[in-house]
Amino acid sequence: MGQDTDDRKRPHLRLVVNNAEKRTARPVDGEELFVPLEELVAQRDVLRPAFYGELEGWQAKAYSAAERFLVAKGWSYGLDPHHGRLVVIPIAAVIPETEEHGGSAQDELLLYATEDISGMGLCLSLETILPYWSDDASVMEEALLYAPILPYGTLFLEENKKDGYLDLIYRVSFPLYPPVPTGKILEKFFAVAALELRETLRGLAEYPE
Repeated sequence: MGQDTDDRKRPHLRLVVNNAEKRTARPVDGEELFVPLEELVAQRDVLRPAFYGELEGWQAKAYSAAERFLVAKGWSYGLDPHHGRLVVIPIAAVIPETEEHGGSAQDELLLYATEDISGMGLCLSLETILPYWSDDASVMEEALLYAPILPYGTLFLEENKKDGYLDLIYRVSFPLYPPVPTGKILEKFFAVAALELRETLRGLAEYPE
């Protein structure tokens, strides 16, 4: 699927995933509220009322279904009500191979349910910053061109608000019908993301520096 045309509905990624010693931070104006993944997981029950507060019926049911799926899978996750209602999942729980390609324990998958582009229902989306980077914007642009064309998800570049560098981001979105995702839908959703991310990481590992 392609990138949504209205990014105002898309929560922005909340974390610079690459290790600080690998990239020198540039000063960026403004400081956003940041809660570490470990705290989001530990405080999940405390944050749940704020997360679900004022959510419309179908959207709340979609998130509840996603939570039940994650619990059944045994995957650790947190709820972030501060950045657009994000379910935050350690990427290593879904794709352990990410650490072989420069990933770290802080890398996250962000799951969220929003109105789809047609306005006729809900869309389930998953995003992550790929554990590949360069200070040189032209190198990042070439890496995007070198990366594989994906049948379901998409890759794009976005400036990271925390350090001003470009990040290569993966996103996959599924329109939901019915609007509450079943376990089979969620299983396929995460399987697609895992396969596409593995292919992308393998491709970027061969990218000439």
